[in-house]
Amino acid sequence: MTWTLVLDPETLQEALKLAKGCYQRALLLGNESLSGSTLRGKAASYSGSYARSRQALLDRLSSKGVHWSEEKGPRGKRILVLGRAPTPTLWDRLLLGGSVQ
Repeated sequence: MTWTLVLDPETLQEALKLAKGCYQRALLLGNESLSGSTLRGKAASYSGSYARSRQALLDRLSSKGVHWSEEKGPRGKRILVLGRAPTPTLWDRLLLGGSVQ
């Protein structure tokens, strides 16, 4: 399972530049979860340090203007969302049966 949804590849590239270390890169690439549930073995015993690392990364993303959010996935899994969904164009809204205002 991937733990990250990338809506904009450019946002992912910006975020990766701000990552410090393998764990933070793994979070952004979807190999590790925001909750820390993927930590195993000795890493699990250091969960507090990993939690601080996750928060430091998210704080750094926010301070540099990189848009991220969190969504709930299947069975309440925490999914990191990078980027914003594109704003529907006038044509898209008309195709979807929306009104033009």
